[in-house]
Amino acid sequence: MTGSAGFFLRLFLLVLSLSWILSSSPSRAGSLSLEGNGGWVDEKGFVSPPPLAGKVVLFDFWDYTCINCLRTLPHLESLYRKYHDKGLEIVGIHSPEFDFAAKPERVERAIALYHINFPVVLDLDRTLWNRFRNHYWPSDYLYAPDATLLYHSIGEGGYEDLESHIVSALHLSSPAAESTSSADFPEGLTPELYAGTDRGHLGNTGGFRQNISFYRGRTTSKNVIILKGLWSTYKDHVLSGKMSHRLPSRLTVFYQGTGVNAVMRQPAGHSRGTVLVIVDGHPLPRPLAGVDTRVENDGSTRVVVSGSRMYSLSTRQPFGPHRVDLVFLSPGTSLYTLTFNP
Repeated sequence: MTGSAGFFLRLFLLVLSLSWILSSSPSRAGSLSLEGNGGWVDEKGFVSPPPLAGKVVLFDFWDYTCINCLRTLPHLESLYRKYHDKGLEIVGIHSPEFDFAAKPERVERAIALYHINFPVVLDLDRTLWNRFRNHYWPSDYLYAPDATLLYHSIGEGGYEDLESHIVSALHLSSPAAESTSSADFPEGLTPELYAGTDRGHLGNTGGFRQNISFYRGRTTSKNVIILKGLWSTYKDHVLSGKMSHRLPSRLTVFYQGTGVNAVMRQPAGHSRGTVLVIVDGHPLPRPLAGVDTRVENDGSTRVVVSGSRMYSLSTRQPFGPHRVDLVFLSPGTSLYTLTFNP
């Protein structure tokens, strides 16, 4: 094949590839369809879908157990207040990361808890997630009234850039004077740690075991979950076992951050479970206790797990290396993920 013939062949293949990408991308108008969703909800239950025709629409994929999503919500609420009456609509697409988060009533409670005012559509089986070819929480897609994709962002931060694109799409002269801050993630921050066997970050020698097993966590490895005592393991969570020789199930993580959050679920068939929280070998002083952590009269710090959600365990620590120990006093309490504040 001559050089010129090879060049034109490569050019043809490049154009063909780009055409296929564009035709299957969420930038096409057809992918804006919200058919097949699980309905629209607010804090009180199911509602009618909002009118989207002629609007600039921002679709935000989120999950109420995702700390990154929750930290993004106040910025979205700010944009909604500033630009909704100028033609912007924000649609929260709640795509559950875990099976329990697909319950509409749990999403409704999250909407009330986090004061979400923009419309929320339930994506119970990830129909919309797949239609948008989405892969991340949170993820935002900004569309023009003609259903052209104008902007796409993943994760936290970039709020000024998003606002700039909204202002441009609405044909406004300039953004509002106040600005929103971008997320700042210091170097060395421990990433989200999953507890289940599918994506789990386990530091125990030999890894996960089948059925109910006794774990001996003797490692001091960083950024992994170290199990001790009786645990049952599943694809997306671990389950605390019954006390053995008066030793409850516990886990340890050596991490870097300023606080710890845990997605947990109460024991099956019970209204609540109890988890002791110990940081750097001691109970938490009141100023460092997360909003879900109680400081008891005896000085201990504990979380009462009474629902399936994310719990704030500790906060406002100096950034740096720390150790957290969670002691599960109630058998049958599930842990799904641990996240760490920057």
